[in-house]
Amino acid sequence: MKITFVVSQYNRISGGNRALFEYSNRLQDRGHEVSWYVIAKPARWYRVDHWKRIITKKTTKLPPDAIDWLENKVPINLLSYNDASLIPDSDILIATAWQTADFINQFRNRKGKKFYFVQHHESLWAREKTRAQKTYYMPFKKLVISSWLKEILRKQYNQEAEVLVTPVNKNVFYFEEPSQDKSSRVCILHHDYDWKGFRDAIEAVKILRSRNYEIEPVVFGEKLRHPSSLFEAAGFNFEYHYRPTGNTLRRLYASCGVYLCPSWYEGLGMPSMEAMACGAALVTTDTGGSWDYAADGDTALVSPPRQPEQLANNLVRILNDEALRTKLAESGFQKIGEFSWDANTLRLENLFKESLAETD
Repeated sequence: MKITFVVSQYNRISGGNRALFEYSNRLQDRGHEVSWYVIAKPARWYRVDHWKRIITKKTTKLPPDAIDWLENKVPINLLSYNDASLIPDSDILIATAWQTADFINQFRNRKGKKFYFVQHHESLWAREKTRAQKTYYMPFKKLVISSWLKEILRKQYNQEAEVLVTPVNKNVFYFEEPSQDKSSRVCILHHDYDWKGFRDAIEAVKILRSRNYEIEPVVFGEKLRHPSSLFEAAGFNFEYHYRPTGNTLRRLYASCGVYLCPSWYEGLGMPSMEAMACGAALVTTDTGGSWDYAADGDTALVSPPRQPEQLANNLVRILNDEALRTKLAESGFQKIGEFSWDANTLRLENLFKESLAETD
């Protein structure tokens, strides 16, 4: 099959991008012709260089090794202008975000059978919420990465979807016996989106410190190379890592006894899952996307979003009870191991074949 992914960006380090590259690589390995097309950002009337790109209406081809934070085997094409003529005919055409679904909705059938890989309920936080919502009604075959997203599409948009919970890459994220006590080290993702809840996480740390608990925040993120503004906002310094990937990120997760996820909502939550695969116990809010792997008291400790006090209370439970932390870490590790890239890729391939058979 000829399979075309249409994406909104390619170089941002994110769980969603990693998943799309993994599927692309695996489908390519299975003998399919896979390519990526990255849509252009809206042109500004005052930017001459933008208008030059529109006039030429071309694509810029990047080599597979243009991505320096993972192995990529598929060609990446950057659109100079969002025009259907720049997208080749294919068997399968996959939208991966609301902007890409909006772009390819009017494409003729020869461009490919249309799928929509929904990785978040983007209308919760997108600037153009109404336009994002409209894409969920479009006549695509829907794929979602969590049971929560399947339920949202069914209840709010009367749409059915196939669930493919994104697995963790077990070659990169795996458990190693710790060389030292790490129970007080708490790993946290920093992001400047409010709904990622970083401020809530810092507030929870402050609450624990006010109760005289020893806790070492270990923060990582890709937004700030120099975290001085984070230190200033928090009122204290902490360990910080800028854009860790691969083995560096695995060692970071493995060095911590707890992963703290304070998000208000997540399509799935790959950092939580990766940390669990590396042996960290999960303390999380009920993000929706976490339903597939975070069972309160079994594989994680779960509290409502936007309530730092309850996050802090669950951290206290972990810090006071090493046996509980170990139990959660072990059961969480086992749960993450249930999700399989081989099974997901085979199911995705079969969904594509079934869809093509419907049109014969």
